[in-house]
Amino acid sequence: MTDLTPPPPPDLPRPDSPRRPWVRRAIIGFLVVANIAIFGGLAAVWFAADKVADEIGTVEGDLDLDASPGSNDPVTFLLVGSDSREGVPEDFTNMGSFGGQRADVVMLVKIWPGDTRVQMVSLPRDLKVTYKGRGQRINAAFNDGPAGLLEAVRDVTPEPIHHYLQVNFAGFAGIVDAIGGVKMTFPYPARDKKSGLSVPAGTHTLDGQQALQFARSRKYQEFRDGSWVYVRSSDIGRTGRQQDLLMAIITQVDRPGSIGEFTDLVNALGGFVESDDQLNADDIIQLGWSMRNVSAADIDAITLPVKNSLQNGVAYVVQIEPDATQVLAALRDGDPFRESVAGSAVVEVQNGNGVAGSAGAVADVIGAGGYEVDGITNSDREDYPTTLVVARPRNLPQAEAIVDLLGYGQASVGATPNGIDVLVIVGGDAAS
Repeated sequence: MTDLTPPPPPDLPRPDSPRRPWVRRAIIGFLVVANIAIFGGLAAVWFAADKVADEIGTVEGDLDLDASPGSNDPVTFLLVGSDSREGVPEDFTNMGSFGGQRADVVMLVKIWPGDTRVQMVSLPRDLKVTYKGRGQRINAAFNDGPAGLLEAVRDVTPEPIHHYLQVNFAGFAGIVDAIGGVKMTFPYPARDKKSGLSVPAGTHTLDGQQALQFARSRKYQEFRDGSWVYVRSSDIGRTGRQQDLLMAIITQVDRPGSIGEFTDLVNALGGFVESDDQLNADDIIQLGWSMRNVSAADIDAITLPVKNSLQNGVAYVVQIEPDATQVLAALRDGDPFRESVAGSAVVEVQNGNGVAGSAGAVADVIGAGGYEVDGITNSDREDYPTTLVVARPRNLPQAEAIVDLLGYGQASVGATPNGIDVLVIVGGDAAS
């Protein structure tokens, strides 16, 4: 059996340990957890550390970050997705031609190591903030680099921010490809003509380009009842899809299966991921070890509640109060953004096998199991061989509980209709 003893404590010496940017050390922490079983021990981890150290860069400028917390205290990252086209493969379509970079994703990610929990709050890029004494969209502050964006985020929340992590389009796509893609279920055919997304209904493993198209989509459409309709087709909808995708990656990523796969992952990080340089290597190793058992049920994500506002001809989104303040207080205190436990989900049931009465019969079983069934309808397809129980990552435990209740089917991460926690598409395995 593989020895999964935690890595050495911070006061133990280790070979060749010059000060390195923190994200290099963060990856070291991940590798301690992920690669001991593969490469045979800590010597391989130090090999991995040197490999990563050669690749990952640091952001320019001084960042006004809060001091690193203790090893058992929560740590908050400012995660930024840059829309820089630098390094994007030439065969990627619908990328547009834009110089420079803008903050396409702005997200606070708080890790509670003692409770193995993760909280994520997305800040819409058009959120109005006060920056340099006047109202601006939050992503405009990124014109002044990471330091400017950090200052703008502090106008939104006093939450301590300990570390900064930035990844651009090419890096994101490369990471998805390096981990073998990310599996998601689409209850309807989906597309976005602007981002290039085009997927049929069903469960698919998205490659890097497709995942990027999904994350960038602001004109998201689904083919329902014979026509294309816009669904969550706004900046707010896009932040929700970004969270869905990020959580799917976190919950599906497995340790590299070989040195070659590890090298692919490191190469994807190199040149496209940057960070601050304040996190201690050994603290991150311990953090990575304490977070090794995080599952979908441990990840709580929300978009800051906002509404559209046109001011002096400029379109912003502004915070809805008291909702936004309550969300930020929940982030501060570690309280759940929404209560969501197995047995309390709102469920929609669709007939996906073409057998009359199948959806109704399955809905009766689900309702008798204590779930609220809010809608029975036909799926866009009638050829599903397996019943799919679809949920956003946060509701995956409910989906798995419904599979157990039915005695058949497959739980899957994917999109659900507004107001629906779990979508059940009845397949051929339910016909009997």
